[in-house]
This record gives sequence, C-alpha cells and structure tokens, in this order.
Amino acid sequence: MKTIIARTFALVVFLNIFPSFSTPVNATQATFYESLTGTNNTNINSSGSSDSVGFTGNWSMVNSYKNPTMDGVSGVYSNTYNSFLKFPTNTRFTVPANNTAASTTANVWNVYYSARQISSAVDFNSNGSFYLSFLLYSPSPGGNWGSNVVGLLDGLPSSKSDTTKNAIFLGRSYSGKPTIQLITANQAVWNPGSYSALGNANNPAAPDGNSWFVISKISTSASGNDSIQLKFYASTDAVPTTDSGITWDVSYSAPITGSYNYLSVQTEYNANVDEIRGGATYAAVSGVAVSATLGTPTVSGIVSKGINSTISFTVNSSGSARFFLNGKRIPGCTNRPTVGSSPNFTVTCNWKPPVRGSQLVNATFTPTDTAYLGGTTPSANLQVLTRTNRR
Repeated sequence: MKTIIARTFALVVFLNIFPSFSTPVNATQATFYESLTGTNNTNINSSGSSDSVGFTGNWSMVNSYKNPTMDGVSGVYSNTYNSFLKFPTNTRFTVPANNTAASTTANVWNVYYSARQISSAVDFNSNGSFYLSFLLYSPSPGGNWGSNVVGLLDGLPSSKSDTTKNAIFLGRSYSGKPTIQLITANQAVWNPGSYSALGNANNPAAPDGNSWFVISKISTSASGNDSIQLKFYASTDAVPTTDSGITWDVSYSAPITGSYNYLSVQTEYNANVDEIRGGATYAAVSGVAVSATLGTPTVSGIVSKGINSTISFTVNSSGSARFFLNGKRIPGCTNRPTVGSSPNFTVTCNWKPPVRGSQLVNATFTPTDTAYLGGTTPSANLQVLTRTNRR
C-alpha cells in the first residue's frame, strides 16, 4: 500500500532535487535520448554520447553481483552484431552510422551493468504516463544466448550488498520472453530465479537477425496500483500510430513508490541494448508520425468583397499550406509557409473575397517535420459583406 508518509517524503525529496516529469514542449520529441555511441570495446563508465539529451552527469558502473558470488562489471561499447539492429520501417527513427551498442565482452558469462542519471525523474507518487523505447539484439531469440534489459533505478547502490536501492528492469529474459522485473538494484535481473511478470517467447524469431524494437508504457498513480506494459516489434512489423490498440506482450500491476532518477543498461553473454528514448508521450518514443493539430482558419475584422483580408490558422508543425475558398484554390495562397516556433506555428494568406455571402474557407497542410502527418483544417464559414467604400 502506498502510505501518505511514503508519498509525502518521496515527493518532498523529488521536488527539491529533480524537476517534475511533464509533457515536453514538442510531444513528438523524447525527453531523454541515449544512442550509446562510444569507442568500441571500451567500458561504459564515462560521458554519454555526444547526441544524448536529458541526462545529468556521466555513465558509471553499478555495484552489483551475479549469483552466487561474481561481481558485476561496467557495460561495454560494442559493434558486435550491430549491423542487425533495426527499427520497424514505419518509424522515423534510424540507427546512427557506425553506431555502437551497450553489450558484453564476447562470450563471457557476467553481468554488465552501467547507469546514468536522467534530468527528470519518473515519479511513482503522482498520476502520469511515461513511455520508454529501445532496441535489443541477441544471436538467438531463445536459449542461453544472453539477457538484455533497460532499467530505471531510484539510486545507485553504494556496494554490491546495498539493498536500499530499487530497480525496474524491462526487456528480454534468457528464454527470449518479454520481461518485467522489480528487484533491488544491486543484482542481476535473473538472480531471484523468477520474474515479476513474464510474457511468451517471441515466436517465430525476428526474420532479420533477431533484432527487436521494444516500447513500454508506465502509468503512475498517486494511490493504488501503478502499471507497466511492454511490447516487442520486429523490423518487419508495423508500429501503430497510438498505443490505445496495442496488445501488450507482458503487463505488471502493483503499488510502486519513489522517484526513479537513473537509467541503466544490463546485459550478459552477447546481448545488446541500443537507441534508448524516454518521454511523456507515445509519439516521442515510437517514432511513428502523428497527425498535425490544425486550427480552424480565422479572419480578423469585417470581411468585405474586394477588400484585402488576412486568413490564418495555427498548427503545431513547420510546413506549408494551400488555402481554398468553396473548394477552389485562392490565388496567391497556394504555398504559404509557417512562421513561429514549435509547437506554435501560424500560416497566413492575404486575399480579396471575390463574392458576397456565406463562404467556406479551409486549407491543406504539408509538414516539413517528419514527425507529423499532413491534413486539412476544419472549414470556417465566413460572411462576406458588400464593400462600403469606393474603389
């Protein structure tokens, strides 16, 4: 049960140390991103990738152990199997050229485990949604060919015996099954011998090299149960445009308390993790283009036949628009660019109404931002009056 004391204490600490996790200005952009690009065969225990965003400080090894006595070590940047890492074709995401991934030393049975602090923690003591996505690869989708998970930690263990810090691990078990595991942060994900939640093995194997694009939704609650859901996609699958219709591969529901302010990668035996994104919206981590939000065209002041007027509408993407009067193009208004900045853009058009009476005006929009789909604005019903001044 989430007690008032636990919620109050965690919230006070959270608000004094970390900004709240809120919807980003651009809902299609991740709040944090880590491409895990580094020098091949070096440890993941220093600065993050040059293109990473939303982090504080460097990567560091997590003090941990693997049953029964083996100590954990820092993750390794690796190009091993990296050419197999792929996103589904209907997402806008791509794997950077010559990219490395978080991996292990080849064919070594050890827990490789590194973490980095995120700028905005995920708060389980308030109501909200948080999405996470990443790429996984293993040489075989089943059997003893590695475990690869991404974790959220509420702190870093001070030693391998420190059980005061907690972890939420998401990814793939040794059996190739979608995995959700809540344990103390000082141990390998498989140490307890069972998982908090386990889905069915991915079958058949991904047809393009056993690479998977994983999307997770975390729904936090100020009281009662929190929920975690996980979905695997092969590169030949189509990622849906919203999460509302997803049939999740594995789900978990229980009360979780605290603020989780570290992102971790944990792998063993030739497993890879790459391209990690987190954000407050599904669009930010799925890479699937979403429909632009188009306002209804408006005209300021009185509209009169033969008198210059300005039509405008708002949109949340950059691009250009074509305006129409009663279904016909308005001369001079066929390629009007947006002005402004994300997410508040405006498109305007100067026109002279050629006829009086009730007229329908709308516009079609073509985005230049690949995160958005184009569309048609709602129609505005304008009353065009007789001009009162002489020509």
